[in-house]
Amino acid sequence: MGFKAIDKASYQQRVSRLQWALIAALLLIGLSLSELYHQLWGHDSGLWLNFAAVVSALALVSIALYLLRDRPWMEDIRYVLRLKSELNRIYRSSRALEEALQRDDETAIRIRYYSLHGSYYLYQLENNTLTLEELSEQIQQLDEQIACLGLQVSVDDYHAGLLKAL
Repeated sequence: MGFKAIDKASYQQRVSRLQWALIAALLLIGLSLSELYHQLWGHDSGLWLNFAAVVSALALVSIALYLLRDRPWMEDIRYVLRLKSELNRIYRSSRALEEALQRDDETAIRIRYYSLHGSYYLYQLENNTLTLEELSEQIQQLDEQIACLGLQVSVDDYHAGLLKAL
């Protein structure tokens, strides 16, 4: 899974709009359903009716997101979510990855290379500039290790099956 060129401004605008729309939809649907449930079933168990309204609102918004997922304006958001999911899979294997990196394992180096560059890509896309310097240092250290081993590594070398090889 390589890195896709995404227009940062339009991506951030779409994500912001989607987040605000989700908040507004959950609030309006939740309050409306709560009022409807109270009218239908009385005021005896207000806590449970409110809880049912929130769960119902969450289900309705989830269905709406599911139906909208294939829209063209969601393409970049879906891509970023898949990338985050892949980076999370790598993070969950970090103990084995670190041990393999200590042994100069080529597979581990390819995974780590992808992970660092993917994180850097995401941090830049989402304006998370606090950790970019530290991440740049980690990339530089890994590049030095790659040079010492005489390897040729690129982001395109990574695939999900490499994690199973650790």
